[in-house]
Amino acid sequence: MNPSPGTPSVTSVAAGSILAEISHPNEEQKRRTWTLNHAEWGGALTLDQYLEREPYLTTIPLARDGGMRHWILKTRTYKHAASHDFEVSVLASCESIRKRVLATAHLRGEGRGVTVREYKAYGIGSVFTDPRFRGRGYAGRLLAEVAKALKGGVMDDVACTALWSDIGKQYYAKKGWAAFPSLHFEFSVVDAAAAAERPNPNGASEPVNPAAQKAEKEEQANGAEAEAEAGGVTAVPIEYDDLAALCERDEELLRAQLARTAIATGHTCVAFVPDRDTMMWHYLRDEFITTKIFESHPSSTPREAAVRGAIAGATHGRRVWALWSRSYGGAAGEDPARTVDKNTLYILRLVVELEGTKADLADNDEEDEDVVAAFAAVMRTALEEARAWHLGKIDMWNPSPMAKQLVERSGLRHRSVDREKDSIPSMMWYGLEDIKDIEWVANEKYCWC
Repeated sequence: MNPSPGTPSVTSVAAGSILAEISHPNEEQKRRTWTLNHAEWGGALTLDQYLEREPYLTTIPLARDGGMRHWILKTRTYKHAASHDFEVSVLASCESIRKRVLATAHLRGEGRGVTVREYKAYGIGSVFTDPRFRGRGYAGRLLAEVAKALKGGVMDDVACTALWSDIGKQYYAKKGWAAFPSLHFEFSVVDAAAAAERPNPNGASEPVNPAAQKAEKEEQANGAEAEAEAGGVTAVPIEYDDLAALCERDEELLRAQLARTAIATGHTCVAFVPDRDTMMWHYLRDEFITTKIFESHPSSTPREAAVRGAIAGATHGRRVWALWSRSYGGAAGEDPARTVDKNTLYILRLVVELEGTKADLADNDEEDEDVVAAFAAVMRTALEEARAWHLGKIDMWNPSPMAKQLVERSGLRHRSVDREKDSIPSMMWYGLEDIKDIEWVANEKYCWC
């Protein structure tokens, strides 16, 4: 791609002319951009840790070899006519990361069915405008050019781009990225010792917080109910070596779910592929951040190694598993054990093998009770892991109809949150279909970047 087609030659520009163009930044420009957006995207990392993390993320399998690309909108301000003397200013920046996506197509003719094809897609993240240049439409211009560049030509087989808005649903929708459902289930997980009675620097105790007490009771109830519903079923931790086989099985099930949903709705159904590279991107990102955070707070570090997910169910075809990651919302350098209410365990992907063959649980409570018990066992492990790592809640994005049934049947206490501002999944569809006729299946946290 030529990032600046049609740029006038130096001899044709007058002194004071400003030329804007899209390009990929050099290392110095990346570092300057990361320094500026650290306050926005750095989370619990210090600036130095953030400046170490960003280059590291480009080395992870999903991102390496051009999988992740950085983009900037920059200007050249020429000081003198017919001169190479100019200043460069970076106005706005973003990143793109290449992903695999599955999409259905309805077959024509006798027998009419549905086929599922694989395409390329791109996630767009870290959209940022230098505060000095905000309010002038630069981010919108950058995104328009990036979307055009990522679409490529007919032979590139790119189906869509997606981003996750932290500024509500309207801004990106006006730019071509339609907002999709942004609901999640939130399960309370409270470290009782930290929440109910935290020691202060003077050695006294802070007063008991009624809200913390309520959340603690909910957490205790969740643990007891998950224990009871699991009915003796035990979940097994998922190791890195397990991922390849589980992700392949997940993709097989997802293809079947897409075809079934397309036939039932008449819509084009789309899903990002929850493959091993995608999960490892989340895991390695999580591992980097968590290691840096706990280096400064060794006394808060759990003794046991982190569990990345869990699987339960003895019968192939009726198993349940979940993969998750950790997120710490405290300020840079803050002890994560003291920010429990800001910390979250995200269910990246929930897999219910039964969804490969049907959309809903049986009305008869006993028929699918083994699947409910497997789900409860997995969630019990997630609750234990969240508690160990000072995570105050578990979020499950856009649970499927069957996942909702499992939550209800397991008796886990939760609240339903419909996000209006943060992490709004938004998609620009490159196909001929109207975006209103696109069904985003498995619109879960693993898609995010």
